[in-house]
Amino acid sequence: MERYLVNPPELKDAQAIGYNHAIVANGEFAMAGQVAMDAEGEIVGDDIRTQAEKAYENVGILLEAVGKDFLDVTKVTTHIVDPATNYFDGYKDVYWETFSEPYPCHTVLGAHQLAHEEYLVEIEVEVPFTREDVDEIDPDGETVVRVP
Repeated sequence: MERYLVNPPELKDAQAIGYNHAIVANGEFAMAGQVAMDAEGEIVGDDIRTQAEKAYENVGILLEAVGKDFLDVTKVTTHIVDPATNYFDGYKDVYWETFSEPYPCHTVLGAHQLAHEEYLVEIEVEVPFTREDVDEIDPDGETVVRVP
C-alpha cells in the first residue's frame, strides 16, 4: 500500500527538524501532536482557549490535505498542562465547537510540561482510511508526497 507524507506549508517545516506532520500508510492516519504554532514556528496565544483553537486549526489543515474533516475523526488524544483548570476553563469549549455528534473517543492526559514551556495543549487525532480514501489522496509533491 502507498505511503503519503503530509506536510502542509501552513504548518511549521517539520521535515527540517526531523519529522513529518502526518503519514498515511496501510489504512492508518498517524500524526504528530499539534500545538499552537504557526508556520514561522511562533507560539500562538498564551491562554488555553487560543492555543486549543490554533492546535485544532492545525489538525484541520492536516485532515483537509488528505480529504478528511473533523466528522471523520474517531479518536482524539489531548495533552493539557494543568488539566484541572485548563480543561474546564477554555479547552472543553473549543472541543465542543470543533466536534458534534457522533463524538469521537476522547482521552485527556495531564502534563507537567509539553515540549516547550509555553505550550498548554497538544492534540492528536485518529482517522480510519479505506482503500478508496487512499486512492483519492492527491499527492501534489509539496503538501502531500507519495513515497515507496
